[in-house]
Amino acid sequence: MRAGGSEQRLSAASPDPDDRYFTMEGKEVFWHAVQRMAESARTTLGSAGLTVEDVDWLVGHQANSRILRSLAGELGIPSGRSLTNIDRVGNTAAASIPLALADAHAEGRLRAGQRVLLTAFGGGLTWGSALLTWPDIECVP
Repeated sequence: MRAGGSEQRLSAASPDPDDRYFTMEGKEVFWHAVQRMAESARTTLGSAGLTVEDVDWLVGHQANSRILRSLAGELGIPSGRSLTNIDRVGNTAAASIPLALADAHAEGRLRAGQRVLLTAFGGGLTWGSALLTWPDIECVP
């Protein structure tokens, strides 16, 4: 975002209206998202002494389905082991992973003791992963 950003500080002069909106290099951001989430996921698994074969479910940030498919491919995780709901709810931003988990749990796909690998890439070019063992919890309607 040029206006008000580091390229064009706010001033008394009015900026070009188009400079008030975010822009991005879509292909480059896509590539970084896939690479950084995969790298972070591998690091997380390595820290736990596990491999992708030890993971029951992959849940990536639900920004778009192409990123999710590419991420699963990069990690070597079959698409049937990815939990997604973007086709039904769209991009729900920071809520995407918790909502995908809640949906999968309500559908009975997540079971106690399963290992779930979470990974995300955010708009501020930040990323991270976590590994958890799904708890024995009751689904409240």
